[in-house]
Amino acid sequence: MIRKMKAAIINEYGRSGVLQVTDVDRPSPGPNEVLVKVVAASLNPRDWLTMRGLYQARKSLEPFPITLGSDFSGEIVEMGPAVSGFLVGDQVFGMQPLRGKFGAFAEYVKINAAAIAAKPNGVSHECAAAMPCAGLTSYQTLHAIARVQPGETILVNGASGGVGVYAIQIAKAMGASVVAVCGPDNADLCKDLGADEVINYRADNFEDRIAAYDVVYDVIGRSSPKKSYASLKPGGRYITTIPSIGTAMTAARSWLAGKIIPGGRKTSHLVLVKPQPADLYAMVSMMLAGTLRSVIDSRYSLNGIEQAFERSQTWRARGKIIINIQ
Repeated sequence: MIRKMKAAIINEYGRSGVLQVTDVDRPSPGPNEVLVKVVAASLNPRDWLTMRGLYQARKSLEPFPITLGSDFSGEIVEMGPAVSGFLVGDQVFGMQPLRGKFGAFAEYVKINAAAIAAKPNGVSHECAAAMPCAGLTSYQTLHAIARVQPGETILVNGASGGVGVYAIQIAKAMGASVVAVCGPDNADLCKDLGADEVINYRADNFEDRIAAYDVVYDVIGRSSPKKSYASLKPGGRYITTIPSIGTAMTAARSWLAGKIIPGGRKTSHLVLVKPQPADLYAMVSMMLAGTLRSVIDSRYSLNGIEQAFERSQTWRARGKIIINIQ
């Protein structure tokens, strides 16, 4: 007998009216996969970009119907025979990889066991579900790409959004001075998260400041390597989360130039987040230590997911949007 579950799916691409919650077949885990009963999931821009047919990796997606959602927290209910290190009943959280996989906006999601981490009791399902894509993006950017050093000055452009709120906190924990760029309504939030300075983008342009920053972390794609160049110090790094042909080519040219003329140059980078459990464990350790927290913008039920998508597409969410499944 095929078991059913509720899921948010699309059968075609569209700006609105294509997302529906319906009964679908409950997935079965493969040899290296676990099946998780989802308690909470979080929404990322790639969810509605996929809905609209704009996601850059859409050619790698599974065929319609597509169950959306990549970030989740819940409980393992089934495991493939090759899975080790977990047990049925374990509380876990994680994210699907960038290419070809979704499925978290459902009562159950299957995922490779190598992409999840154990959720500690001291972290709620909502806070854990909020973290993977946005938190990993900033953690990997600041540790592996920017290699932030204590005393450096980091500018976060789009600081009050899902990725930005983690960036402020992680950079502060690494000993950096943080400059947050956001609208005036979000200044207090950014200061509360640890920003040393807040720039109101409506009244001030950070790009006009000369040699002010060691890192410009552009999480919203409103700047560019060219626009930010003068604001970077010698050896400064421009890093964006927004993939495009232009950002990819600029990052590739910067990497190649670094092989020819290493050291002291201003560089450009594009971050592509990876579901690394070690980084998830590092972030939950920070949460338990009180140096990192998830910021929840709003909460929706699975049946209210269309309103959640509308909220995300305004680009006005403060932190993360949560879908409570159970």
